[in-house]
Amino acid sequence: MERLLTIRQLQEQLQVDRMTIYRMLSSGRLNGVKVGGQWRFREDDIRQIVAPQAGVSGASPVRQPTLPLPCWQAMQQFFSAAAEVAAIIVDPHGQPLTDFTDGCAFCSLILASAAGRQRCVKSWAALADGMNSAPRLHHCHAGLRLARATIHVDDAPLAAVVAGQALSDADPTNGQPERLAELAEACDLSLPRLQAAYPTIRRLGPAHLDKMLRLLGILGVAASRIGSERQQLISKLDRIAQIAMES
Repeated sequence: MERLLTIRQLQEQLQVDRMTIYRMLSSGRLNGVKVGGQWRFREDDIRQIVAPQAGVSGASPVRQPTLPLPCWQAMQQFFSAAAEVAAIIVDPHGQPLTDFTDGCAFCSLILASAAGRQRCVKSWAALADGMNSAPRLHHCHAGLRLARATIHVDDAPLAAVVAGQALSDADPTNGQPERLAELAEACDLSLPRLQAAYPTIRRLGPAHLDKMLRLLGILGVAASRIGSERQQLISKLDRIAQIAMES
């Protein structure tokens, strides 16, 4: 049997007072039935009020998600401190949404170059091919280890946390001179400066990498929940404002 809501339950869902509900009933914008002299409301009807479907005639246009970037930035900083790795949140095209945190001098040098930053963005965007998969290790354009956790807002993959920018204990320790020379040229950087910054790159053992991946997965889930709850609240407030204007 379909669930029927009471006026009090409806007030809690719409976050409006009782008089607004009675005005909606009087105007025909809300359908209800009386059971034992008390108003009851079909849950499916209320869903249409709280979150009208896009494309339905007369429905309000769907607002593009407003991402909680300050909150995500704080969560990212906490993650970087706990996992002891660099991190940044980007959109599906690799464009940064937050500030880079806990980056080493090597990565900071590359990001300070326009050509280097463009290459980093391309590396981050390449991870979008796996936006729905679990965090796992990849290599960036500079040969460093990184991983990605997708942030879903209302089930849509709208952002990703990219973390790592480190080397594994199994990676060569000499900086691979030929590769550094190619990287310096591609990023329009001084090779001696890049070589001097190379030792600042973090080196992570297997246990540390596993910890990073585990914490990264947790961060992705938490950021997704916060983003979705914020968007649902904004959509609800938009709808309530529209109802109030029509009343």
